Amino acid sequence: MRFPHRPALPLYPLLLALFCLAPGARAADSAPTKPLLFGVLNQQSPIQTAEKWNPLLRYLSQKTGIPLQLKMGHTVEQTDAMMGREEFDLVFTNHNFQTEYDGKYKVLVRWAGRPIHGSIVVLENSPARQLKDLQGRLLSFPSLEAFAGYAVAMVALKDAGVTVKARFAGNQEGALAQLKAGQVDAAAVNSSFLEPYAEREKLRYRQIFISEPYYELPVIIHPRVPAEQVAILRHALLDMRHDPSAAALLQQARSPGFEAADEAAYDNVRRIYRAIGQ
Repeated sequence: MRFPHRPALPLYPLLLALFCLAPGARAADSAPTKPLLFGVLNQQSPIQTAEKWNPLLRYLSQKTGIPLQLKMGHTVEQTDAMMGREEFDLVFTNHNFQTEYDGKYKVLVRWAGRPIHGSIVVLENSPARQLKDLQGRLLSFPSLEAFAGYAVAMVALKDAGVTVKARFAGNQEGALAQLKAGQVDAAAVNSSFLEPYAEREKLRYRQIFISEPYYELPVIIHPRVPAEQVAILRHALLDMRHDPSAAALLQQARSPGFEAADEAAYDNVRRIYRAIGQ
């Protein structure tokens, strides 16, 4: 069952400035090139997302000559709805593997590095040691659409015969912030956000569930993008990790770059979504 979408909030001037950037676009002339719209899943706040992705998109625009512009909704639900309407040309997400979106876009590359895991965590001093200890407890999830932070966690809880009360925080770091503040008994998150958040916010936690590994999120691309541009963008993304001029950008984004991927690599993601009816 999906919750109704919340109404959009007005954009703040700073956020509008960040999102209206068309990184790498040519100087204004009589016929400027229309940028490709690059969507990003709401794993962090929109401002944090813009700070992370605009430098990467500016680099790619300059390398390829294809202007790219960041675009996303205020919430996960809004961004997913935009993807469902096929407003994006490229998207960094794994929500496309849900039934209602599957097939609209194709995998281009994926974020490189260690696989992700779904993780359910409690504060270090919590008495909970295993999933059954969470029976009837309040858990924070990033959103109803989150893969590692909701779908994976819910399958694990179901398999353990555990029923919990859900609170939705809006994104990964929001779920961890609720745990840190003591507002919930546990949080379900994508493991790739757990260590950086804990280090930055001095969160002392204990994991009571860690899932099987899943590949990092892919960059997907819409079939309307010309094949020549698809090839150019794929090459530029894969080459980032070998380009010295991109090293500082990747370090800032806490990324090792991108690596090759295909549709079949995400079949286990599809299976999890189908297991909870998504």
